[in-house]
Amino acid sequence: MAANTGRRNLGSYKWWTQADDAQLRNLYATHRLAGIAEVMGRSISSVANRRVKLELTRTAEQQARIGNGCFKAGQKPWNAGMKGWQAGGRSTETQFKLGKKPSNTWRPIGAERVSKDGILARKVADTGDKKADWRMVHVMIWEAENGSLPNGYIVIFKDRDQANFSPDNLEAITRAESMKRNSIDRYPPEYRQAAIRLGWFKRKINKFERRQHENAQ
Repeated sequence: MAANTGRRNLGSYKWWTQADDAQLRNLYATHRLAGIAEVMGRSISSVANRRVKLELTRTAEQQARIGNGCFKAGQKPWNAGMKGWQAGGRSTETQFKLGKKPSNTWRPIGAERVSKDGILARKVADTGDKKADWRMVHVMIWEAENGSLPNGYIVIFKDRDQANFSPDNLEAITRAESMKRNSIDRYPPEYRQAAIRLGWFKRKINKFERRQHENAQ
């Protein structure tokens, strides 16, 4: 692996404590995610990811009381039949202008989001290139401890807990090794042990046969 090139400044990442989890459990029954994020001083994605980790749910009564802000089927929009209507006053000053970044898709540097696979990412640049602008937080933490991630390597969670960002829980391995582990990990522990031993035995046989072939030449 590449030599350590020095630590980077990761920023003030807020780790979740037991007290934070207890506060989240209390707030979740009476507040929306946006409200919880504001109270706890965290991003909405951070709160959402932790909610999934803690497996928090609301009762139907709690959900009805909190509401979700969604448009209900059959509800008539307030501006129906008012195409071209202008609010007047200074409203035109705040309307969306060509070239302006829409607030529903654009996120500022430092914003976080959770992928469909449950991976937390943070926006580190604003070039318009999603791959360059967003980086996985666990990779940033690993690099802060070990330097740049070598080409062909990925960072995995040792305990498979994607909310455990402890540096000791992060490991850099090759993509080939990751595929090998994933293929074996699908099976029960006893099968995995047998597969590992069989692989070791096959390597020994192959090594012995190569030596025999070399000696025969």
